Amino acid sequence: MNTLKSSVVLCVLLFATTSFAAAKLDSVTIGYSSFSGDYAPLWIAIENHLGKKYGLDLKAIYAGRIRPQQLLASGAVPYIVATGTGVLTSHVVGVNDQVIILTSTNKVPSAIFTKPNIKNAEELRGKTIATGRPGAFGDTMVRYILKAKLGLTPDRDVKLVAIGEAVLALPALEKGVVDGASLTMPYTLVAKRMGYRELIDYDKAGVVYPYNTVTTLRQTAAEKPELTEKVLKTMIDAISLFKNNKAMSLAVMKKYMRGANPEIIQDTYENTIARTEKVPMPSLDVIKSALEILSYQYPQAKQTDPNLLIDPSFVKRIEQSGFIRALYKQ
Repeated sequence: MNTLKSSVVLCVLLFATTSFAAAKLDSVTIGYSSFSGDYAPLWIAIENHLGKKYGLDLKAIYAGRIRPQQLLASGAVPYIVATGTGVLTSHVVGVNDQVIILTSTNKVPSAIFTKPNIKNAEELRGKTIATGRPGAFGDTMVRYILKAKLGLTPDRDVKLVAIGEAVLALPALEKGVVDGASLTMPYTLVAKRMGYRELIDYDKAGVVYPYNTVTTLRQTAAEKPELTEKVLKTMIDAISLFKNNKAMSLAVMKKYMRGANPEIIQDTYENTIARTEKVPMPSLDVIKSALEILSYQYPQAKQTDPNLLIDPSFVKRIEQSGFIRALYKQ
């Protein structure tokens, strides 16, 4: 009888302990802005329930046609995975509440593609180019490339048409709605296979930019440091899985990159892992470069303090703890 009572008590205690552990998971939703390969670590974290290792019930939501920073500013999500453009432009216009806490990619896998008969920048004069939403990454970057790298004045020498993401811009080029398009990976690979001319590759042109980041409100980072560290550990762990487990990564990318050709997904994976940082520390030099890029559109960017845009302390602390080294020794 005593043995039976002890077993019952033990079962109750085990159930209570399990329930308590489950209840302790912090529920966090992360917003993201695109279906390109650079977002694969976030998808991997979601699909593998990686957050549970760090006390998180992690979910993700696609921002759709709105800017992910709007989700952040509205309080709908506490963290976003996106390019650094939203943070940069906010600070440039004097709104300093957002901060980059992780940067996984500092190289830009984008290019301007044109119809095959347009052979150089001069022949682009008087033509139209499809870009992203006004003020978003694609729009900001193509304006910089045209002026700084090709010697053309946006809206005067070349007409810009705000088509949206590359998934919409490439069909616009194919249908003849525009003469060129600013495309990101993997659509750069698709455009090459379709025979369009790569007029200029942003990475080869020397562009350095916080292309893929984790961003939050400065208030969130200050008031919820433990939660923030859990989120970043989850993302850094996901980056290591992305780099080290090709088969799993390709399967996740296939699910999220809706209908992409398997060869395109394979090429995207190889290109992306080469650009993805093992230690995704936000870089002051990269932010300075990004502000220089924005100054072509917003002259006041030259007066913006780059130190206010990043908080590298979380990734620095995680790295110094030996956490990242341990991931790559597994």
